[in-house]
Amino acid sequence: MSVVLELKVFLSRGSAPSLIDTPLSPGLVFEQLDGGHCFVEPPPERYVQSECPVCLQIIREPHQVTCCGKKFCKACIEHIKAIKKPCPTCNEQFSSSFADKSLKQSLSSLKVRCSHQKDGCEWTGELRQLDEYLNTDPQPEKQLDGCQFVEINCIYNCGNHQQRRYIQVHQIKECPKRSFSCEHCHDYKSTYDDVTNNHWPVFGSFPVPCPNQCRLTIQRQNIDSHVADECPLITINCDFHHVGCAVKLPQQDMPEHLRENLLTHISLLASSHAKQQAETTQQREKITKQQADIATLVEENIQLRTKNAELAPLQYMLTVNSEPLDAPVLTMINFQQQKRDDDVWHSPPVYTHHQGYKICLRVDANGWGTGKGTHVSVGVYFMRGEFDNSLKWPFRGVISVQLLDQVDGKNHETGKTTYDNRTPNTSCARVREGERRVGRGIARFIAHTELEPKYLQNDTLLFQIHKVELK
Repeated sequence: MSVVLELKVFLSRGSAPSLIDTPLSPGLVFEQLDGGHCFVEPPPERYVQSECPVCLQIIREPHQVTCCGKKFCKACIEHIKAIKKPCPTCNEQFSSSFADKSLKQSLSSLKVRCSHQKDGCEWTGELRQLDEYLNTDPQPEKQLDGCQFVEINCIYNCGNHQQRRYIQVHQIKECPKRSFSCEHCHDYKSTYDDVTNNHWPVFGSFPVPCPNQCRLTIQRQNIDSHVADECPLITINCDFHHVGCAVKLPQQDMPEHLRENLLTHISLLASSHAKQQAETTQQREKITKQQADIATLVEENIQLRTKNAELAPLQYMLTVNSEPLDAPVLTMINFQQQKRDDDVWHSPPVYTHHQGYKICLRVDANGWGTGKGTHVSVGVYFMRGEFDNSLKWPFRGVISVQLLDQVDGKNHETGKTTYDNRTPNTSCARVREGERRVGRGIARFIAHTELEPKYLQNDTLLFQIHKVELK
């Protein structure tokens, strides 16, 4: 035979869809193809003339029917039976058929080339080996075995199909449904499509480009702080803006500005320092003047209190058994010194009421008795007075003493000294010429820790006879 023939191989009807890019036909087709052919050598003439009456191709898997003895492709016979048609040669219903093993053996032993030789495949072998070599419907574990030019489907069912030699690259690097683990957290595992489209857009540690296009990638959870404080492209004030430099530049350009304007910044610093020195001097002068004014006011206040104390013997309580009116303020100065020296301070004398009892306060800055070292102690002493002859003795009643609140005048500290039938006469009887009386009072009048800032101001305590109740 002078013509060059090609064998094209097709799958049987009813089988899985072919992955070979050829029409569906059960037989063998011999065609002339640009000087190339599937048979290594031209097949004998008898095979070329042995065509199936149904598909009109060289018989594949030859079966002989019993009705007329004709030979058909196995797939063609099964198809005729399936659609319940009569034999195409004798017009009788098919009864049975059997394989022509001799013809099949002869055909299967023919040497052929791969049907993808036009694509570059150089495989040759017997016809019976061709289907196995083509491996058109492979299992996943054998998908890479066989002709590398056959197009097969991706094992992840993504819809992609490529030649076998390319499919592995697709399945490893390109397929959106391939198995994929997040390379940033190493915990989330799914498909590439799910990880990139669902996990990464919400994952805090996923690196994202800076929106300022500074060419840095930042974890999504840190992008706000990067943009606000770290990005080299954000605009910032010059480090010397507090002394007058009004320049604003991208953060990455600021070092150059600082280098080039060193003398300018030094000059601004010097001017600012001089201004601050002048302001500091003015402030100090103001403070000195204020301190002098305060000292003057304190001195005047002390003088007024001293004069008031000198006049105290001439002042009288105007009411009895009620709040006293115009009671003099008894001023104790230099409290801390007296506390350190363990001194006793006696107030100027006052009268309990008009033509009343003459008394004075004894204040122990460092305390006496149970108040020693921790409290201020306050006592009341009776003195010889102008009106003693007309008064009832021994004194019976209650004398209330107040330590005045010098901050807001609302929280005076009050202590009461009671004189009754149980009180020794030495502390409440009439004082005769030359006699020395023992006072009566409160050892723990107020704790040292409670004096400041309400009661101790300018090292001074203010006392007052608050009320005298006679019985």
